[in-house]
Amino acid sequence: MNTPKFQLGYSTLPEGKEIVVKDAVYSNETQLERNLPHRHSFYVICLIRSGSGIHVIDFEEFEVRPNRLFIINPGQVHFWKIHSDTNISMVQFSESVPDLNSFLWIKRKYLDLAGKQCEAILELSSKLKLESDEKDSFSRNNIRSYLAILCRTIARMSGNINNSVLNQKEDKLYKFSVLVDKYYIQQKSVRFYAGKLNISANYLNMLSGEILGKNAGDIITQRTLLEAKRLLYHTNLDINQVAFELGFDDPSYFTRFFRKHEKCTPSTFREMIYKKYQYPNE
Repeated sequence: MNTPKFQLGYSTLPEGKEIVVKDAVYSNETQLERNLPHRHSFYVICLIRSGSGIHVIDFEEFEVRPNRLFIINPGQVHFWKIHSDTNISMVQFSESVPDLNSFLWIKRKYLDLAGKQCEAILELSSKLKLESDEKDSFSRNNIRSYLAILCRTIARMSGNINNSVLNQKEDKLYKFSVLVDKYYIQQKSVRFYAGKLNISANYLNMLSGEILGKNAGDIITQRTLLEAKRLLYHTNLDINQVAFELGFDDPSYFTRFFRKHEKCTPSTFREMIYKKYQYPNE
């Protein structure tokens, strides 16, 4: 078994940039075949204009095909295995850009678009690119305006249009998800997150069940398990080190926790996932 030879880090936007717009044409099969799994500290919208292959996002495989739009959230681990002459239009933007909750709550990892929908996305991306090349005092506000329109257009295409009451609830759940990402290693209690949101634990569980179909404790557990899987596959850390990275003082308890939810030990999962996903640079 070949073991990955790197530690999982984050790629970031260029210093001083809130948004990057680019087109990429991959004419050489090895250009992305050798792309290592990685994660971003920012959002990425990828529209496949032509080509084929596979896009792997957090252990799920998705077909790469024309008019498919992928949405990659900060922290998600992904890599591409694509064929030659694949054309991808990308918009990358920072979490610091405000007022994009309608985009943040698109729950699908991809959308298959009609021709006119693709044209609308490409037109907005083109306007963003033009504005990002400008250096005057209007450009930042114009960029944020076009980006908001782009994100809300994608939200509309996904069917993610809600009434104001549901938006308030979803905003609370979005804040909960941000808190979980920040504190899940140190805090596993629903009561802690409810306190941060100034609501009761029962109400947080009700919101989570209503909107996400699972209680808040399950969300915290799934976040911990996802990071455990990422570390088991994408790093050289041994099981004890993975346990400590995730805030478990007792590695044997971590193993019991993992086996309870995944029906296998961390070591068995690592072996199975290596077999399922041959490392893309090997």
